[in-house]
Amino acid sequence: MLKVVILSNHVSCLPVVDYLNAQGSLQAVVSTDKLRDHHTGIEDFCNSKNILFLKINRAGLLTAVKQLFTDYRPDAVIMFGFSYRIPAALYEFPPLGFYNVHFSLLPAYQGPDPLFWQMKNGETAGGVSIHRVDAGFDTGAVVMQQQLPFIPGETWGVADGRYGVLAVNMIVQLIDQLKKDKGIAELPVNTIIASYYPRPTANDLAIDWDLHTAAQIEALVNACNPGGGGAVTTFRQQLVKILEVSPVEATGEAGVAGGTIIHADGSGLYVQCMDRRILRVNVLKLSEGFVTGFKLVAMGVQKGDRLENGIFQYQQEHI
Repeated sequence: MLKVVILSNHVSCLPVVDYLNAQGSLQAVVSTDKLRDHHTGIEDFCNSKNILFLKINRAGLLTAVKQLFTDYRPDAVIMFGFSYRIPAALYEFPPLGFYNVHFSLLPAYQGPDPLFWQMKNGETAGGVSIHRVDAGFDTGAVVMQQQLPFIPGETWGVADGRYGVLAVNMIVQLIDQLKKDKGIAELPVNTIIASYYPRPTANDLAIDWDLHTAAQIEALVNACNPGGGGAVTTFRQQLVKILEVSPVEATGEAGVAGGTIIHADGSGLYVQCMDRRILRVNVLKLSEGFVTGFKLVAMGVQKGDRLENGIFQYQQEHI
């Protein structure tokens, strides 16, 4: 019987956890002290199924997990949305391999938030990779990989859910292959250009109305929903986060600055971008709460008002 330990902070791991538990292969699930929001369902599920569950911090990672491995001797370990780097004493332990699930076509978009960067950069497709863990960050040998297109207009949250479903199917395939072959070959990925992106900073979440096109702003807004809390701008010296926009099939007027509201009535709130393309602003977050573009119009926002760059103000608030 193949023995497996799962390391995950991602609630999408639960179908794999349930599958392995039903097969009698699951030894334990390990999460970190960063477990939050709906992902806390991992702990609840494990408790309801009497599955051994460990929640660890960075300082206790090596000691706690090494003891777990010593006690249960897993054949393979699968990491899915786990936020701590793994030391060699752990990833070299399981005889059939220590694997990580990553939401990009590695070696492209290595780093802690690949979906954000792929969406912000306007990629039309990404994918899921499963690779062996080594001393680098997402640099180990790729053993499974599958492309998955982005849906035009989808948010980070929607994409994360779809990629999670694909990842689950791939993990099940990996486990079945390990059961049969006791090993898995490396995939050639030398045609893919390697790249690394760090965790997004405040500047990465901010709209620059002087530089960003309408397409770039829409991509950023979608990439920031919900994980980044919205793309950052300012309005009347107040921090505003935009969570949803829609492109409009129209061209604005020459000489109008990006961020200028060119139409505001019962049909919505429309903003012209630096490339003269127009976006309808649908959902925003103010300090007072979430509002729609329609609500802002009803509150007195009008043609000629302007959304402005929010980088400086956002940094001051969060650093």
